[in-house]
Amino acid sequence: MFLKHSGKALALFNMLLVTACSSTGGASNLFPSAGDNPIKIESTPPGAEVYVMGEKIGVTPININHKDVFPNTYPREKESVYGRVTLKKAGCADFTRTVSVEIGSAGLRAQLDCGDLNPASSKVPRSSETIEQRLDKIKDLLSKGLITEEEAKKARERVLNDL
Repeated sequence: MFLKHSGKALALFNMLLVTACSSTGGASNLFPSAGDNPIKIESTPPGAEVYVMGEKIGVTPININHKDVFPNTYPREKESVYGRVTLKKAGCADFTRTVSVEIGSAGLRAQLDCGDLNPASSKVPRSSETIEQRLDKIKDLLSKGLITEEEAKKARERVLNDL
C-alpha cells in the first residue's frame, strides 16, 4: 500500500517538476523572486560610472538586474566583487556596497565623497570682505552656537588657505 502511494506522489512531483521547467515561464512563474525587479542606482553627484562584477555597465542614474550582481556562474578571480556595486567618478573616492536585501528592494542612493571637487563645496568667488571680516564672521557664528568648534576651525583654515 505504501509503495502505491509513494509511486503516485513521485509521479505527481515529477509532473510538477516538468511543468515548472517547461518553456512557458517555468519555475520563475511558480516562485517569483526579487530578481524580477531592477535595482535603481543613484548618486550625488550624478554621472558616476557603475561597475558590477568588475565591469562597467553604465552611469548613474541606472537600473541594474539582480542577475548582473549575483550571476549563477562567474570566474573565480571575480569572487571578491560578487554581489557588489562600485561607483567611480573623477575627483571622488570610489564607493562600494554589497547589495543587501534592502538595497535589492529599495535601491541604492550613494553620496559620493568628492572633497573640494564636489560642486556643492567648490570655491565661490568671495565678496569684497577682508580676511579679518571673514574671520570675525566665523567667530560670531561660533559665539551664537550656529556652528561647532570643529566647523569654525575648518572655516578658519579655508579662509587662511585663500591668502
